[in-house]
Amino acid sequence: MRRGAITRQSVLNTLAEYDELGRDAFLAKYGYSKARTYVLVYEGREYDAKAIAGVAHKWDYERALQPSEFSGGKAHAVAWLERLGFQVSSRALDFSELEFTHFLVQLLDKTGYRNVSQDVLLGPGARADIIAESEDAVLVIEVKRVSPQTNLRIEDVVNQMKHYSGLARSTQYGARRQRLVLAAPGILANKGAEPLTNSGIEIWDGPWIAHKSVAAGLRDEASKFLAPEYFEDAPQSEALALIDKLTQMPAGRATWSAYQRLCRDIAEYLFCPPLKSPVWESLDDAEMNRRDFILPNYADAGFWKFTRDKYFADYVVADAKNYTRGIEKQEIIQVANYLSKHGTGLFALIMTRIEPQESAVHAIKSQWVQHDKMIVALTDADIVQMLTDRSFGIDPSEVIRQKIEDFRLGV
Repeated sequence: MRRGAITRQSVLNTLAEYDELGRDAFLAKYGYSKARTYVLVYEGREYDAKAIAGVAHKWDYERALQPSEFSGGKAHAVAWLERLGFQVSSRALDFSELEFTHFLVQLLDKTGYRNVSQDVLLGPGARADIIAESEDAVLVIEVKRVSPQTNLRIEDVVNQMKHYSGLARSTQYGARRQRLVLAAPGILANKGAEPLTNSGIEIWDGPWIAHKSVAAGLRDEASKFLAPEYFEDAPQSEALALIDKLTQMPAGRATWSAYQRLCRDIAEYLFCPPLKSPVWESLDDAEMNRRDFILPNYADAGFWKFTRDKYFADYVVADAKNYTRGIEKQEIIQVANYLSKHGTGLFALIMTRIEPQESAVHAIKSQWVQHDKMIVALTDADIVQMLTDRSFGIDPSEVIRQKIEDFRLGV
């Protein structure tokens, strides 16, 4: 069966059927979950984007696509709809950390843990989000609404959990065996997971919580906090394919062009929409500064709207550096020369293989303090995290947001 060749009329027919049946009946009929990330906006109404794209196939072919038949997941569905001129918007899951904590308490109660307590005072200024007991251990659980995805934030979690562990030993829990747990509705790639697990901290992430919730009969309750992808068997193949290409591609001059093309493909998968498809190797008017690619930014909400307002980023400059070493000061200066308030804007991404050298870090600070230019370096580890996020329906710009916050709070 051919896929991806839906027509605008088939989408309009599907929207009419959706309106006639109503959302719940339409999704139940075709086996789709409610959209938590992408919605098609048409004549002031919102529709579940992936379901609309899948069901539209029945008007052109023999049957509707099932959710599992989307090789590129929601990103694929969004691309189809946008090519036909439809508006697709992304939206974040809307809940508080306290609500998520309440749900975890409910889940623990349902799965056999005892004496589950919330907001437990362990010492001056130190409160554990949840304390629970199993057959042979005391669980000290730290709850995060957003997964920590930068080195600094992960290190903070490790130090906090170790501190809480020491305090718990001086309370009624005494010398009982402890299990330290970080619970968050997101997902951590190896970069984030390894420091935690190496420190003896368990990770209860989105897929883990989804699995436990289904087993406990709490899928409906969990769906408020978790993207539908968490309830599927595996992340979408497009993200895994890009991760494989990135991790298997050697750094160095021999693969320079291939790395640039891969970075362009990754950026399009991660950020489009809400950004528009990359413009390849754009020259400025003086034909001196060649940028690897630029992503037009017309976002009217979320992180990318913030970059437009704060950094005049109507265009996001992206540069790919396939160095075997960390980038240095001269690479930062080169990218900074591309940026201007009345040109592309004052925001750029550098996609590079490993962490920048100290000279580059100082140059990034200098460009911000002296010229208001925000340059963010994304290593392979950062990009793998972003691809992992995207494959599970999480906004990949969260990594960039956390890196900017860590940077500015450290200036």
